[in-house]
Amino acid sequence: MQNEHRIIFFGSQITTGGAQRVLLDQASWFHAKGWRVLVIFYYDKDGKRSEWQAQYPFPIEVLSTYTRGGGAFKNLSGLLSGLLRLDKAIREFKPQAIECFTHDANLIGIPIAWLCGVPIRVGTHHGQFVNFSKLRSRLHTAIINSSMTTHFVCVSSRARKQALQEGIRDEKIRTIFNGVRPVVMDVSLRAETRADLGLQAEDKMVINVGRLVPEKAQRLLIDAAAIVRKYRSDVRFFIAGEGPLRDSLTRLIQKHGLEDVFCLLGNRSDIAALLNAADLFVLYSETEGMPVSLMEAMSVGLPVIASDLEGVAEIVNRPDVGTLIPFGDSSLLANQIIERLAQTQQSEKQGRNGQKRILEDFSLDRSCTQYQEMITASGVQASGS
Repeated sequence: MQNEHRIIFFGSQITTGGAQRVLLDQASWFHAKGWRVLVIFYYDKDGKRSEWQAQYPFPIEVLSTYTRGGGAFKNLSGLLSGLLRLDKAIREFKPQAIECFTHDANLIGIPIAWLCGVPIRVGTHHGQFVNFSKLRSRLHTAIINSSMTTHFVCVSSRARKQALQEGIRDEKIRTIFNGVRPVVMDVSLRAETRADLGLQAEDKMVINVGRLVPEKAQRLLIDAAAIVRKYRSDVRFFIAGEGPLRDSLTRLIQKHGLEDVFCLLGNRSDIAALLNAADLFVLYSETEGMPVSLMEAMSVGLPVIASDLEGVAEIVNRPDVGTLIPFGDSSLLANQIIERLAQTQQSEKQGRNGQKRILEDFSLDRSCTQYQEMITASGVQASGS
């Protein structure tokens, strides 16, 4: 057991989201390479810990540091007890490396890992962090710039710019793009899923995958759907995701009279099947980092329409791999949806080019290999080598 390589992946919350998907995919990759893996989260927001544990071959622990509606004192008490549990877990597991996801995870995980003597302490920056106070931001910057942090990874050029704006020193930063497991096209799965969704053979399926939160701006997709319906009666819209805006989005669907056209699917475990069933993927968000859902859609060969944001543009870097449009114009979005669905050959070519882009430049193996090489270069020999 002396030569066994061990790594902890530390995240803020168990919930359905791109950051959690990246964390679990990385953990799975390292586990498959022979590393002993431990995944730790602050708290279980969605109550999915048991479900996730059943899906993955490595332990997933929760510190339970946050209680919804628990009040400041109870949450402070939970935070302090969570810190002690994190310290205990690290000392018992004895990892050679820890990778922290999100600013909150960096704030707590890196100092405790440093105190516990973990040799490699990796902080990450996945994009702008909302609701982060100036005091916490200054503390975060100080921790990242200090010797407590051995490596700091930004997942996009945009995240790197934001990190520099936060005062993080350039020499501390390394950029490693997120990677995804490619979704495999399955013709039989496509037919089965479309039938389950009540789609006819001639229907066109437009899908969005994301939490129902303001920054995802699904209200604009609903507004666009109302315009599209005036010109095409064969287009159906679906959103896979859950969140606090479900009720308001449902009311907007009803306001437009789109109940038979637009469906909120909630959280789904069959995203691969839904992407197989779809004809077009739309991600019209106000802010994004390196969206996993977009990369997964492109990996299956779907044509995509997305907001022209800096992180998104790093993925959709040419017009022949996807369509980027300015954010905020539902009429423009509707026109692009109509055009993409009408120009079948061009859209299919765009989908093939996008698929090639993801497989060559944004694969999970490519991304995780860079993380492993970074750790290896710091004195930890890669497992299996």
